[in-house]
Amino acid sequence: MGDTVEERDLKLVAESEPERLTIDAMLQKYCGEFGPWQLRNFLLSNLSCTLEAFHTMVMIFADRDVEWRCLDRNACDAAAKDVCDLNPGTWEWVGGRGSSTVVEWSLVCGDKYKVGLAQAIFFIGCTLGLSKTMYIYLS
Repeated sequence: MGDTVEERDLKLVAESEPERLTIDAMLQKYCGEFGPWQLRNFLLSNLSCTLEAFHTMVMIFADRDVEWRCLDRNACDAAAKDVCDLNPGTWEWVGGRGSSTVVEWSLVCGDKYKVGLAQAIFFIGCTLGLSKTMYIYLS
């Protein structure tokens, strides 16, 4: 009842200063503790990253370059660096045609760029999918 002028001024100054919170304190104050809902969101968002990692690993191992060998020593130069300079039918893939995606789809010589193109398109799709998912999630 008998506040002095100085005490009233101090209360006004204290009330006008903004509350300073750390990021952790702000999350705890406005979002609450880490509970089952946050755990569910965390697991679902990590599931998409895990599945993308499996696709990446498949591309790394399935798109490998396969060794080749000469069928006829007279018609084929075994010292050649790649099969682009050799006549078709004078060489074969070691392990057969199903040993790699590159071999199976004949992604050699002039079509070798398609291996990198497929990987680039996959990662562009991942980026667009992630941005759309985050837009929906944050809306």
